Amino acid sequence: MKYVLKNQEMQDVDKETIQQIGMPGLVLMERASEKIARRLMETVRKSDRILSVAGCGNNGGDALAAARILLEEGYSVDFTVVGELSKASGDLKTQYDILTRLGYEQKKEIDYNGYDWILEGMFGVGLSREIAGIYRTVVERINESRARVMSVDIPSGISGDTGKVLGCAVRADATVTFGGPKAGHLLYPGREYAGRLYVEKIGFFDSVLKKHAGGFTYDREDLKRLPGRFADSHKGTYGKVLIIAGNETMSGAAFFSAKSALRMGSGLVKVISCEANRPILQSMLPEVLFGTYENVKKALEWCDCILFGPGMGVSERTKELLEEVLQCGKKPLLLDADGLNTVSRYGMEIDYPAGCVLTPHLLEAARLLGISAEQVKESLTDAGQRLSDRFRGTAVLKDAATLVVSADRPVYYNSSGNNGMATGGSGDVLSGMIASLLGRGMGCLEAAVLGVYVHGLAGDHAAEILGYDSMLASDIIDAVSSVLGGISNESIL
Repeated sequence: MKYVLKNQEMQDVDKETIQQIGMPGLVLMERASEKIARRLMETVRKSDRILSVAGCGNNGGDALAAARILLEEGYSVDFTVVGELSKASGDLKTQYDILTRLGYEQKKEIDYNGYDWILEGMFGVGLSREIAGIYRTVVERINESRARVMSVDIPSGISGDTGKVLGCAVRADATVTFGGPKAGHLLYPGREYAGRLYVEKIGFFDSVLKKHAGGFTYDREDLKRLPGRFADSHKGTYGKVLIIAGNETMSGAAFFSAKSALRMGSGLVKVISCEANRPILQSMLPEVLFGTYENVKKALEWCDCILFGPGMGVSERTKELLEEVLQCGKKPLLLDADGLNTVSRYGMEIDYPAGCVLTPHLLEAARLLGISAEQVKESLTDAGQRLSDRFRGTAVLKDAATLVVSADRPVYYNSSGNNGMATGGSGDVLSGMIASLLGRGMGCLEAAVLGVYVHGLAGDHAAEILGYDSMLASDIIDAVSSVLGGISNESIL
């Protein structure tokens, strides 16, 4: 797990590390610069020409110090400072003075096409205004050049809080940041502008990061959070998942949810749907149990969790079924697709003590909140928080970068997945995976986060084999076993 920070949070980490713990700012800068230089040296050839472009803040100081380290290692490096040096930070002036005392002078007239690599450090994550003037000109020249680009901390022009482009922004091939990823690295379009992201340790202690970070993200180490399996067990040990889904024309949604729940490790899965779907589901997925709408009350007593909504359509019948679930259900509930649309269409209130997970995409979230999809997109974290508060549950806000938000808990920013997953049925697969984890005893937030992460990893694995254009929802399900195949219980010999 990595901590994810916003602008003010990172400033608070800096302040506490320097002022209270006593780590000198120049020491942090030297460590950061060493990491930047080493990342460049992994790729850059000695014959390549490198340009270090610094702003007047400490981000620029990192870029200048990295240029010095590269020069010491025998690389061909020019450097320039954009802006008025007289207004620069003290640490940047220190780095500039070291270079000049070593006999190096900044380059004033620059042909950006004359370089193979540009190390860009004009602004850090603290930028809050649109880029203009000479800075905009430099950003445009960097983007127009043939050089590959590595940005320091975050590409200049990208908001560290939202990932938005502030007027214009550097398009980097790679970005080196420190302590933890920033929200702007993980949200689009910032995620695309950042290129390959390297997160380096330079002296920020985990205890300080944890204290100030408002978010987190998972990596492959977190697959160990998957509930274990035991020799002394049976099918009931691994959860009984109830899926209320599908109508006469939408059997596929129920199929995708049920199969993904089984593939995720559920012991038993029962689908409640219309009678017409019985032969379809039981022929395509003989492992599934089946019941009709008349069996809902008994099934609610049987299950360990409930998934409601995929492919049901919005109707009075769906509303009545949802009301029955809300009244009689005693186990965690996941509302997806037409379950959510039914809530918004009929203005239903959700107060479900057993725990509730909502999985809306942007348009569904907009309907639930009574705003436009553009307003949801404008601030995903705020929209997710509003959903969580209003419906007293965990909100999985699905977008190119999915967020998971639960009241008074850090926000989860998903780092897995790709655009090949933008295909019909992908959301049904996700809901089945989260439901499986709920059925196996995970809490709502924990199940939502792990389900989202594994769903994205499965999509990434499928894309490696099939490419983005050819992926189907069923390919994501098939890839789950490859993602989880290396996760097993340790045996005692």
